[in-house]
Amino acid sequence: MKKFCAIVLCAACVLTLAGCGSEVVEEQMDSTITVETASAAIGKLQTSTSYVGTVTSNDTVSVVTLVSGNVEEVNVSVGDTVEVDQQLCRVDDESAQLSLSSANASLNSARESYSSAVANYGGSELTLLQQALSLAQDNYDTTAALYEIGAASKVEVDSAQQSLTSAQAAVDAAQATLSSAQAGIQAAQVGVDSAQYQLSLYNITSPISGTVEAVNVTENNFVGSGSVAFIISTGDNREVSFYVTDEVRRNIEIGQPVSISNAGIEYSGYVAELSNVVDSTTGMFKVKAMIYGAESLPDGLSVTLTTVSHYSDSVIIIPVDALYYENGEAFVYIMSDGAAVRTHVEIDSYTTEEVAISEGLSEGDEVIVTWSSNLRDGAAVRLASDAETE
Repeated sequence: MKKFCAIVLCAACVLTLAGCGSEVVEEQMDSTITVETASAAIGKLQTSTSYVGTVTSNDTVSVVTLVSGNVEEVNVSVGDTVEVDQQLCRVDDESAQLSLSSANASLNSARESYSSAVANYGGSELTLLQQALSLAQDNYDTTAALYEIGAASKVEVDSAQQSLTSAQAAVDAAQATLSSAQAGIQAAQVGVDSAQYQLSLYNITSPISGTVEAVNVTENNFVGSGSVAFIISTGDNREVSFYVTDEVRRNIEIGQPVSISNAGIEYSGYVAELSNVVDSTTGMFKVKAMIYGAESLPDGLSVTLTTVSHYSDSVIIIPVDALYYENGEAFVYIMSDGAAVRTHVEIDSYTTEEVAISEGLSEGDEVIVTWSSNLRDGAAVRLASDAETE
């Protein structure tokens, strides 16, 4: 009973003291959000995509002669390894050499004709004839003015007009002559280019790198046009076919690197062929890639192929952590004067780490990369480094 009374008495004292004390001020919580930022910078971004491709054999290539003649030299034998554009054999090209010499002579003659015409006219600008035309024009203008005041006769005016017409005709004829001479040079140059191409056909080269499997020509023997002179194997290379959309096709280039993965083994290669016709079965465009060292891969095997599908240059690059979406629209928060500013952006491309922005940001903008459920447009924000200092 005494203990109970003591407790009641203490409680009464506490209430009394509370009533007599000053008003308690509740401490307000700081609502400023601590964030980290990254500066938007101009750069470039490559996006790689993986496709399912099918392995096919691309074992041999037939090298066909496009000219006829006597084989003067054979440079390879069966089993030899050759590189692209390496000479395989040479056919007698005397007739082609004569054709090229004749074409060069025609070109030199055309150039001399043009130079002679230019010299006769005082230069390619027809300086002498232009001066004569200018004098004839001045004479006609003066005579016509004198005729108006009765100081010249109609005969003198007609004579001046005839001289002006003759001077203009001389300029027009000279211009036509020079144009014709220039056309002659161009035609002669086409003849030279054609003769050089024909001459190159007598030097038979390898279209690919590989191993010589067959040699069907011998020195000092005739070979006909259209004959299969050599068969070259691509050895351990394989071809992988895959399909892409039109947008991706326009971003892929012949020769760009590719990689494939199968059973934990990585192979490299390059894009060898791009189709410009839509495949009727898939509705997409077929792409072929050559793969090195893949002789163990059987025909018809499905593999995963990866290559660059999009390339962005001179665009704003930001971390992917800065990106938000709402109703399908992309936006970021920019830190400006201690506040978060919601900014709509247009995405060009992205990877798992970076985003290329085509519209909405400028170089140097500080984008917020820290996620917070309280982050809103206009919310007060401060850098994490500043918060630590405080």
